[in-house]
Amino acid sequence: MMRRKVFTSMAIFGGIYIIWLIISTERQRFKGLASKELSYNTSGSGWSTKPESVHSMTSRQEERKRQVLAYCKKTRARALQAKDLNHFIVDSKHRLVYCYIPKVACSKWKKIMAKLVGLTGKSVHKQKFNFLSYHSKADIRYILQNYYKFLFVREPFERLLSAYRNKLTNQTDIYKLYASKIKQSVRVRLGANETSSALHGKFKFEDFISYLIDTHSIRGKIDEHWNHYDNLCHPCEIDFDFIGKYETLTEDAPFVLREAGVDHLVSFPPVRYTSTRNSLGDYYSKVPREDIMRVKKLYRRDLEMFGYNAKNSLGSIIK
Repeated sequence: MMRRKVFTSMAIFGGIYIIWLIISTERQRFKGLASKELSYNTSGSGWSTKPESVHSMTSRQEERKRQVLAYCKKTRARALQAKDLNHFIVDSKHRLVYCYIPKVACSKWKKIMAKLVGLTGKSVHKQKFNFLSYHSKADIRYILQNYYKFLFVREPFERLLSAYRNKLTNQTDIYKLYASKIKQSVRVRLGANETSSALHGKFKFEDFISYLIDTHSIRGKIDEHWNHYDNLCHPCEIDFDFIGKYETLTEDAPFVLREAGVDHLVSFPPVRYTSTRNSLGDYYSKVPREDIMRVKKLYRRDLEMFGYNAKNSLGSIIK
């Protein structure tokens, strides 16, 4: 009898040990798989989802949101209307909202949004996106409270130069739209007896800057390619889940897709930065210093809200 009890006890303990061994083995296997997943780099971007990388990205987001919040505390909140939301692209299937800002990789982001919602066959800027402005007040409120919302910004002085080089140095639709307006601005500044290359269809960067200053002074309509971030995406009124920057696009883009839960469906293409950043000194050095300081004042909220420093961008030009 005693021997039977001993054998029974040994069998029970042996079974428990085997179960423990299986569980331990599975845990180690799971850790190995998790480790492989966490060290995966997205599309050659060099960004890793290791815990320390995730923590770094999370900290970066917290800092950017604190920066926006600190600025917004000093301003008066606005009551937004539906017409203010025509830069917000809605993906209802994946519960995603992207506020696009021209000259901040928005063509690439629009292509991603188009793929997510199944739009094909047209120029990305002519796609029939589902904009937030199309929705009722109740739907707008629900979407803003429950969908994942993100935007990307760029150093303002660099964005202005990018807009000029891309839109006003050749016969684009934007060039044709603003040619006469820029000529008129230059004519007024120079006087009737003066001449300028801008009056003959060749726009210099300093002519564009003069036009910007004049447009702001008369509170004229500002084109989306050089409009202010708060006019386009209203970060003081809308609590974005992710604030990306053009300068850190390589790391930010795959991270936001992962956070939004769509990284298995789409991926951001390899980032190839243009020469605009390296050309800031060449272009802005030809702009009168007083005009640069006026632009700095005009775009102060874009600079301050997202932690940009004009001196870091333009260096000795404005010192």
